[in-house]
Amino acid sequence: MAKKIENPKRNSRFVVAKAYFSAISITLLVGGAVAGAVFGVRPLQNRTAMVLDRGALQIRFSWPAANGGGTWLPQACKEQLLALAKDAAGESSDILEPTQLSQIAAAMEQSGWFASAPKVTRKPGGVIEVNGAWRVPAANVRFRDQNYLVSWDGTPMPPGVETTTWVFDPAVGPPRDRAGERDYAKPWAGEDMAASLELLERIAKEPWSKQVKGVDASQYSNKGTLVLVTDNSTRVVWGGRPKKPSLGEISTAQKMEHIRQLVKDTKRIDANYPIIYVNQERLQFDISATAMARRQSEKDGE
Repeated sequence: MAKKIENPKRNSRFVVAKAYFSAISITLLVGGAVAGAVFGVRPLQNRTAMVLDRGALQIRFSWPAANGGGTWLPQACKEQLLALAKDAAGESSDILEPTQLSQIAAAMEQSGWFASAPKVTRKPGGVIEVNGAWRVPAANVRFRDQNYLVSWDGTPMPPGVETTTWVFDPAVGPPRDRAGERDYAKPWAGEDMAASLELLERIAKEPWSKQVKGVDASQYSNKGTLVLVTDNSTRVVWGGRPKKPSLGEISTAQKMEHIRQLVKDTKRIDANYPIIYVNQERLQFDISATAMARRQSEKDGE
């Protein structure tokens, strides 16, 4: 059988034409991709967002739990946090916006209510959920006739939560930023604040703790002495901080035993004296303060 002889020139022209059209196809494909990136991605994102965004922005908090159920956070504080989170998020729950969640987390961390940046996640139905470690109020702080709130970790907190326990007259006030505003990211400076909160935490579970109104920290910077202020405005001189008693004092355990004995004998941690010292081997009562109080009482009765 005779073989068909190909024309070499014809084949050459065919190969060149094929390569030419392939190059045009590739150029068109690349050009289309570039045009789509420039002109088509954002509309596509918008259409996708319209499909996936089921309505107005919804932010859901995991509120701090109270011992008896519910939450200890007042409604006014909850509303303030929700408004702050929505302001940080913007008007829409745009799930394609990568910075929205980080903006909410940063705003919550700076609010003073969280110990660190909370976890912010998206849930079905356009819901954004905020879940983190809440700071817990420890005491009100009286400093230069102004009241502040402090947490158990020693950082200032926004106002709005009522607490019956106080720290009176620390050496310095709450931390401030460069603009002079209260800085919720920094702990309250001074060992007297840390020592006062440590003492309040140490006695919190004692049955007689309800007799304690707060801790007077005014003598700590100079003398290393903390004083318990009772609900009758009497004073129980405690001494150094629980974890580091002052030189020459008895141990924290012995101080606690002194107070338990007083409560057993008199039902009161102050034994009904204006001033009592529990930081020595033997209990000491300020007789001069008692006499002064009696004289003042007699004078008031005239």
